[in-house]
Amino acid sequence: MKVHLAAETEQYLSDFEEDDFELSLESEALYYGAIAMFVTSLGKCTYAVLSNYAMRLDIDPDAISTQLNWEFGFDPTVISKIDMKIIWPELPASRKKAATRVAHMCTIHNTIKSCVEVNVSVNADD
Repeated sequence: MKVHLAAETEQYLSDFEEDDFELSLESEALYYGAIAMFVTSLGKCTYAVLSNYAMRLDIDPDAISTQLNWEFGFDPTVISKIDMKIIWPELPASRKKAATRVAHMCTIHNTIKSCVEVNVSVNADD
């Protein structure tokens, strides 16, 4: 998979089926950290459901790529919004609405949409 971090809150994903993970940064000032990884996981999960959909339609999913942009909210600091643009040149125009519905079936998408309870424990003793 190729990940290109274009800005602090913008990335492009492509070549999802490649075994190697290729990361490129638009500038040396950018850092591929936990937030960017989280957004990447959303893009990869969305690709997985679209790939299954493509097989049902007998369309090659290899040309699918995504652009993801996100915004931060504050108090507490959270990701407040993620915009995902799916670029799929082989998709017939008549299937655009259906593909959009399928993209919303991604497990990560549905998890963050409904919120998750996170329990944390710190253990100093074994």
